Amino acid sequence: MDKLFNSHWFVKIISFFIALMLFTMVNIDNMASQPGVLPTISPASYTLEDVELVVHYDEENYAITDKTEHVQVNLKGPQGSLTLFQLTRPSYEVFVDVRERGEGVHTLSVQHRNFPSDLSVSIVPQYVRVELQEKQTVSFPVQVDIINSNEVEEGYTVGTPIVSPLNVDVTAARSLVAEVHEVKAYVDVAGADRALEETTPVRLYDEDGNELTLSVDPQVVDVRVPITSPNRTVPARVTRVGELPDGVSINELKVEPEELTVYGPRDVIDRMNVIEVGELDLTELTESQTIEMDVPIPPGVERVSPETVTVTVSISAEETEEFTDVPIEVIGGREGEEISFDGNTTREVTIAARGSEESLAKLQLTDIQAFIDVSDLSTGVHEVGVQINGPPNIRFSTMEETIPIEIISQ
Repeated sequence: MDKLFNSHWFVKIISFFIALMLFTMVNIDNMASQPGVLPTISPASYTLEDVELVVHYDEENYAITDKTEHVQVNLKGPQGSLTLFQLTRPSYEVFVDVRERGEGVHTLSVQHRNFPSDLSVSIVPQYVRVELQEKQTVSFPVQVDIINSNEVEEGYTVGTPIVSPLNVDVTAARSLVAEVHEVKAYVDVAGADRALEETTPVRLYDEDGNELTLSVDPQVVDVRVPITSPNRTVPARVTRVGELPDGVSINELKVEPEELTVYGPRDVIDRMNVIEVGELDLTELTESQTIEMDVPIPPGVERVSPETVTVTVSISAEETEEFTDVPIEVIGGREGEEISFDGNTTREVTIAARGSEESLAKLQLTDIQAFIDVSDLSTGVHEVGVQINGPPNIRFSTMEETIPIEIISQ
């Protein structure tokens, strides 16, 4: 065998036969077309299954609601061309053109292009149905669905979500847009202890809750979900400092709002009974005015709402009215001790009330309390200051700022 391969005649003969075979394969189709050269050879065939049918249409104004998706393409021709087609797979297209057609159902002949010119092309089915419907754009409100709202941190509550934009545009065939029943965005709040801000996709649903796949603009929305910490409402109070100038009186002092909401840990806010919103310097009040005050945040509190209050002060000319025989009450007396007022067990004083005419007109004797505090006094004789309680915006005084008493142990 090695001697054969070493023979140059053997190699030449083998080379000749290989060249002859290649020549025959390449030219067999041409040879077959020459009468008398070779016996008649029938054209070969090849079938393309499930070829996508391309529809050219006015995409800006119309949508396809029904069409034939795939067709079968049958090719016939020279075996060499078919073999070459199978190997190279040129960029062919099978299509119908409805760009000049309007809304409705259209039956058209299927066309093709970019197949080899020496191949016969037949398409099954030859005619196909395409339904066009005019596009429609409708605006829909976005509903936010909160997931796991009962799983926020203990004591926190979920507020009303805010979505931006409020509406989205759905563009599709008229019949498909009519199927849209709800547009939703979902936010999961499990474990949240503060406001959430998320960008989330919108989803379209029909009346039965089935999700629809249609063109929507925008495809995502921004959602803010307030997460409210424990809170309670407490009164607002303005602290008065200094003394009013002579001759003027506060007719009314009003804080708006009268109550504020404090947010924070439950053990902190439960101990709060009032919010001090600021100080009002009485020495500077000479006329009615309105003041805006920023509310300070107490220690341990997360926030206060609202953050500002309006203080309205109504100033009037001051008038005076006297109340005689106002009984003095004893505060802080101990068991087994007796309080003596110069040998008497009771004592009255005369009190001057100064305020606006309107305030004094409402003032009754029962609105006034005159008292002495003996809780820190021992037995014996003492000079005790007389203290007076009464309605706000009225100043009280008495000629007897102190009175003598004797504490007697029984």
